[in-house]
Amino acid sequence: MAPVDGAADFGISDITTDITSQSLILSRILDVGGRTGGLSFVLPHADIDVAAGPFGASETGFGDIGIVAEVNIFGAPALSKEAFQQWEPETFASFHLLATFPTGAYDSDRPVNVGSNRWSLAPTINYSYTPDAGWTWLEVYATARVFGDNTDALGAADTLEQDALYQIELHASRNLTSNFWLTADVYYDWGGETRLDGVGQDNAADTWRLGAGLGWRVPSVGTVFLNYESTVSSPEGQPEGDTVRLTLAKVW
Repeated sequence: MAPVDGAADFGISDITTDITSQSLILSRILDVGGRTGGLSFVLPHADIDVAAGPFGASETGFGDIGIVAEVNIFGAPALSKEAFQQWEPETFASFHLLATFPTGAYDSDRPVNVGSNRWSLAPTINYSYTPDAGWTWLEVYATARVFGDNTDALGAADTLEQDALYQIELHASRNLTSNFWLTADVYYDWGGETRLDGVGQDNAADTWRLGAGLGWRVPSVGTVFLNYESTVSSPEGQPEGDTVRLTLAKVW
């Protein structure tokens, strides 16, 4: 979600955005100097509907392609499939780098776009602690996302710039069985103010979200993840929202 500026000037007090998105993610696990690594390709697709008073707009299409490279720092050695099945999970840390490219559908004359017409880079470091060989996990993820400029911005402006956006995630999960677990999640975002032709839009994030979820490993099918999160605190005038996410992961 992104802040909507100027709506109050036109007497529009309520703006709602409904986004239904799907992503196809193909990942390859790699041996990087004896540590577990990976390379992933992300192809997103979205249906966006925006309602602002009597006005409305919608758009459907493929979003910006992403590529993720990651490598373990400690605690997750590269293993064969057979060895991994016998391995006892332990505390670990990893580095991840997501790059997105301006490949999504974009037209500055449209009020709503699936693509962003700019690149971004998002490095992440996570630390995942388990006191009981993987039955309980306490995790922290720290991310900094930097953006390229959109030189064909919407409306009368020519260039959209954005400051770096920072995020901290805290997750606690507990296995109830070897194939079923529950999670509790906390997210904090700050920064990311945008500028149109150099003029700040006073829309930096300072947002807290809470979430919960479950995971279910289904033999011969894959692993199903269901998560819910909701905004509990944000600056006045900033968007608030609820997100439901369903993920199916299959290893072959």
